[in-house]
Amino acid sequence: MRANYFRWIPSEIQLLSSLEAEMESYSFGESLLELIKLRVSQMNGCAFCVSLHTQQLRIFGESNERIDLISVWEEASCYTDRERAALRWAEALTRLPDGAGVSDELYETTVTEFGEEAISQLSLAVAMINTWNRLAVPFRTDHKHIPSLLKHPVRPTC
Repeated sequence: MRANYFRWIPSEIQLLSSLEAEMESYSFGESLLELIKLRVSQMNGCAFCVSLHTQQLRIFGESNERIDLISVWEEASCYTDRERAALRWAEALTRLPDGAGVSDELYETTVTEFGEEAISQLSLAVAMINTWNRLAVPFRTDHKHIPSLLKHPVRPTC
């Protein structure tokens, strides 16, 4: 059994969770944010986060096709240009340790699509899911915690 990092760094987990709550108000929306989290978690091999974000996307009403094809988003026609730009940016930032960096062309394309504020927010969102992945993978976070982490969207009433 691995250490329960929630027990050993509770104030840090609370700070990370507060940042997560703040990101829900980002202009690009929760569904795109969850798609990004799912794709980055796939890249990092984080079973806990893949399961969490897949379930969250279903709660948000995302189609099975779009969830199933996120790992091959470049070849799938079901993603918008905006989503493709965000996924391309997320993958580039996740691959930074490989030494590839972020090209000027990718930066310009992404900032043109999102603007400076949203690309900054997008970058923080990618950094956050990479942080969560780097906790969940080595400690093998127990999937029993997923139901308590799922966000149920507020349905508008008429």
